[in-house]
Amino acid sequence: MHSSDNTVITNILHLMTGGGIGLISASLAMSFGWRSADRLPGESRKPQCVYCARPSTWQENFPLIGWLLRPDTLSFPCPCGQKKGLWQQPACEIAGFILGAPAMYFQDWSLAALPLCIGIGLMPAIALIDFHFGVIPDELNILLGSCGFLFILTRGSDVFMGMIVSGALLLIGLFFALVYSKWRGREMLGLGDVKFFAAAGIWIHAHTAPTFLALSGAFGLVFTLLWRRISDEKQFPFAPALCLSLAICILYRAATTP
Repeated sequence: MHSSDNTVITNILHLMTGGGIGLISASLAMSFGWRSADRLPGESRKPQCVYCARPSTWQENFPLIGWLLRPDTLSFPCPCGQKKGLWQQPACEIAGFILGAPAMYFQDWSLAALPLCIGIGLMPAIALIDFHFGVIPDELNILLGSCGFLFILTRGSDVFMGMIVSGALLLIGLFFALVYSKWRGREMLGLGDVKFFAAAGIWIHAHTAPTFLALSGAFGLVFTLLWRRISDEKQFPFAPALCLSLAICILYRAATTP
């Protein structure tokens, strides 16, 4: 076998492995995060059918297979098959695969690739959950920050600098949530978004932080304008813009730094 053939096979394995990890991360984060955002105090955290509240079996939560094996799959039904149009889970899993594939490719076979693919796989789940419920579950923010910490630790990067960037973004988020919101007379940033800022800071370099903030603002404005054109609501959740911006910054870091 020629070396070029080996390279092609290796690249395909990179993409498939990273995409698979991202898909699994997105799937589990969506299942449990959706339940965390939707449940009432005292209710179980285990995923359940959104139509009949029946607890989901392990097969129904299994990534990809969980919804592919449901009756009338293309109608995106709930596990019991009575509620249709639940496109969020497959969309989240597909997006997780798309993000995980280049993450593994850029990082190559290394210990840092695992937290990288898991962390970036959380982005679609966080974005979709905030889109539907207007909240980012604390569990997902904690997991995102933990994956970021493991990522820089396994890469041998400066952990202390990561903590500084995280603290700086946390302060910026608190300013917009508490000070700027009070001045404008309406909520400009939720506390879930503030916690996301702190988790995001662990992932990015200090010189990339302004880019992350600029992209977040730009994407937030574009998404809001588009949302106003297709709906009667004037506000659009900020997490989709934050997640897209952070994913870009993370992939850029993985692609440009050894």
